[in-house]
This record gives sequence, C-alpha cells and structure tokens, in this order.
Amino acid sequence: MNLSQPIPRALLPHTITLKTPMKSGIFADGDYEEITLFNVRFERDEKARQTKSGDVRSKGARFYFDCVNSSADGDFGIDKLQFNTNQTVTFCGETYKIDGVKSVMAGDKIHHYKVEVI
Repeated sequence: MNLSQPIPRALLPHTITLKTPMKSGIFADGDYEEITLFNVRFERDEKARQTKSGDVRSKGARFYFDCVNSSADGDFGIDKLQFNTNQTVTFCGETYKIDGVKSVMAGDKIHHYKVEVI
C-alpha cells in the first residue's frame, strides 16, 4: 500500500458503532458514549485450532480507520477520536471488545489506525 495516499473509499465500505464507557471503564446501562464511524474496513476471521479437548474456534476481527476517508458522526473529528482497550465496537449486530490499536504512520502523521477486536 502506498502510504502517501489515503485508503480509497471503495475499500472502506463499512459503518460501525464505537462505545466508550463514561465512568471507570465499566459499561453500565446507558452509561457510555456512542459514536458512529463511517467508511471503515471491518474484517472478521475465524480460526480453528486443535487442543487436548478437541477443536476450539477462535473468533477475532480488525477494522481500519483511515485518517482522510473515514469519519465519525457529530462533532468528533479525527483529532478528538481515540481508540483504546476499554471500548467496544458493534458491526452487523455483533459486539467486539478492542484488544489492541496500531497507528500506521506516513512520515510524521498518522495514516490510518488498525484496531484488533475480539
């Protein structure tokens, strides 16, 4: 990928919901801030691994948020948006917990975020 160009919108077809707990990092009924993220790429994966007790399926996913072509609703600009491990995301009715965040740089600026979820 050429990091001098934004990720093309055609590769960012998804919309997800980001939920951030308002107090002490714990979710309670209605005690979170909800932001819709547009033009992201969400990729699910499911891996089967053999254990002593039999097959165990491990689900995971990741999403990509481009700093030019992705956006957030409301007054949330890229400069205010942060991803961290006390947040969850919802995609197609399934909720995932953020497990890790990687900022991919282009020079001295963030090009996009790769966010691992479980």
